[in-house]
Amino acid sequence: MKAARRVTVAIGTALVAVVLAGCAKSIDEIIMNPSDKDEVIAKLLADDVAKRDIMAKLAAKDDTKKEMAETLLGDTSIKAMAVEKMAADATQKTALIQKLLADAATRTEIITALTSDEASRKELQEILKKPLPKK
Repeated sequence: MKAARRVTVAIGTALVAVVLAGCAKSIDEIIMNPSDKDEVIAKLLADDVAKRDIMAKLAAKDDTKKEMAETLLGDTSIKAMAVEKMAADATQKTALIQKLLADAATRTEIITALTSDEASRKELQEILKKPLPKK
């Protein structure tokens, strides 16, 4: 009787395990199903720790950093913020100015902006009267 009970319990346990294993989705199935994937992403981003982990992993490699930057710079508000941050950073300011002046069209726009404003024009005229600094 005990042996029969053990066999029945073992078979029942095995059947439950098989049924549960059949119900479980694999990671690949979740990723391939857009609604499941969106749900998983939403849950991960709702958790601050998970969000920081995701950001850290994305920022750990140069190729993913560049991909994130390209994606973010597609948003005009992010572009404006990036320019503001670069202009405020003393170590980046000179490189930014040189990059802007290297492009002929941008250089023309800068000159036009400086010469079209009366105050800037007077300031430029005063500066141009002074000799160039020696290198």
